[in-house]
Amino acid sequence: MLELLVLRIIFAGIVGFIIGVMNSKSPSARMFSMICTGAALVTIVSIEFFKTTYYPWMADPGRISAQIISALGFIGTGLIWISEDKQIKGVSNAASLWVTAILGMLIGAGLQHTSVIGTFIVVIIYWLANHITICKKKPE
Repeated sequence: MLELLVLRIIFAGIVGFIIGVMNSKSPSARMFSMICTGAALVTIVSIEFFKTTYYPWMADPGRISAQIISALGFIGTGLIWISEDKQIKGVSNAASLWVTAILGMLIGAGLQHTSVIGTFIVVIIYWLANHITICKKKPE
């Protein structure tokens, strides 16, 4: 049991790091790795804590995990700003952190297949966006 939980935490750290590396506009892959690992840890605590209470009618594992989304709203607003030329910046970084936290929640809940598929889709989105951006910048 403990080994499985440790593997989930390690997997969350790796997934967050991969997404952080793919996000070239991000200040650091470390932030993504920490968000994903933290979301996995909170989800694990949420699930495991309510297993020990033996009061299924009073247990709501989603209550603790739901606070991840609230925290990401707070962190995400700190990443979004309006530049001097009145352009909104940082929305994609905030969205990337949000998705990374959700992947961490999936991993913490033990939904590895779903989290692998989600990670694959995020990596494909980054790859396509970078490929399209590079193609647009090439002079004709």
